[in-house]
Amino acid sequence: MKTKNNKNAKSLFFFVAGLIGLSLTVGLVSEVRAGEMTPGTASGSISIDGTNMKLNYAYAVAQPNTFEKDKTDIAVLLTEKPVPDEAFKDVEDLRDVGVRQHGWVYFEINDKQKPITEVADHPSLGSEQLQMSGITRSDFVQKEFNKERIAGSFKTKAAEKVLDHIYEVDVTFNAPILQAKMPEPLPDAKTGKALPPDGGDPGKAYLNFVRAVHRKDLETIRKLAPLPEEGIKYTDEELKGAMEFMAALTPKNPRITKGFVERDRAVLYVTGTLEKEKQYGTVEMIKKEGSWRVKKESWSNTPPEKSK
Repeated sequence: MKTKNNKNAKSLFFFVAGLIGLSLTVGLVSEVRAGEMTPGTASGSISIDGTNMKLNYAYAVAQPNTFEKDKTDIAVLLTEKPVPDEAFKDVEDLRDVGVRQHGWVYFEINDKQKPITEVADHPSLGSEQLQMSGITRSDFVQKEFNKERIAGSFKTKAAEKVLDHIYEVDVTFNAPILQAKMPEPLPDAKTGKALPPDGGDPGKAYLNFVRAVHRKDLETIRKLAPLPEEGIKYTDEELKGAMEFMAALTPKNPRITKGFVERDRAVLYVTGTLEKEKQYGTVEMIKKEGSWRVKKESWSNTPPEKSK
């Protein structure tokens, strides 16, 4: 399992993420101060198991915190290759842009200017990713940090072992900060209809998905995950390679505690266990072509704020 999630705040659908983009484009700022990096660029590298990958481009988005929507994080994506402008159309979460590419490192910085999430996509990892949440490996040193721009560096103290990999980052960057599209509020008692205790049809679809993940049933996973045109189009071989990773991150013994539906959207509040610790999940479901599918889910070891 190639993940490290101290807070167990997990987004389990890296293989079907990239569901949303950003309405602004990543145009470079024309004015550059003397001796300053060009906005939108990075200089440095990430090394995993002795293989270096250069990081050349920098993107940043101000987006809601995954679990505390009233707080704003700054997400930074540093890539080997440039990302097309159209990838940022209507984005709510910058990581969804990253998973459409290969070769990058992603950070989230909280309102106290501390890194809280670190994710790497690197050739040494194949179809998997190295994820750290709560406790990250790279220190962030800011050079400039305001509403318009973030510049500085991410650097590990030394090459260190993260699970089964030797990990090292040393990169400076300068990125204009774009504003994420605010997500549509989840259905609640005021805007939607309460689902039955078992979650109704959305709940049935979600529990079938979880069983399929633990059985590594690729055919069922494809049927219950978002439609291909909404996310990454991984091959069967790539998905098979990610099955162990997905199963390890998916809490067991899920139980739906509450849910609401509004037309073709639903939300399920779920509990489960991971590594013998109780977890709380918020699962967004969407109805496509007459069938309920899992759009997105987030897990934490603290209960989410639920709608009354």
